[in-house]
Amino acid sequence: MTTAKTTQLRRSARTTTARVHARRAAEEAAAALAAAERTRAARRPRRVGRQRGPQRVQMSVRLLLEDDVRLDAALEQTGMQLQDGVTEALRLWFKKLKIPVLPVPEPSPRD
Repeated sequence: MTTAKTTQLRRSARTTTARVHARRAAEEAAAALAAAERTRAARRPRRVGRQRGPQRVQMSVRLLLEDDVRLDAALEQTGMQLQDGVTEALRLWFKKLKIPVLPVPEPSPRD
């Protein structure tokens, strides 16, 4: 047998073993991934941080300086935060004007 043929046989023997090892490793990795997916699908994803509150709309308003001073005094007197005070004031205003509670539109999938 020639030297080239002997070298080729040695390489093919090594490559076959490496291929078998690589195939087994790939099968084990696929099985482990499938098991992890089943476990992940079985339980709800864990959320880290604060729980979500009601959906809000970002908005910016400008107040007269005298109204801002009165707002600060009212919030300090009631012990409310700004968001709670504004929400409460809007609800009282809507109640005074007899504005009914309207259905909230569904958020778009992009949000």
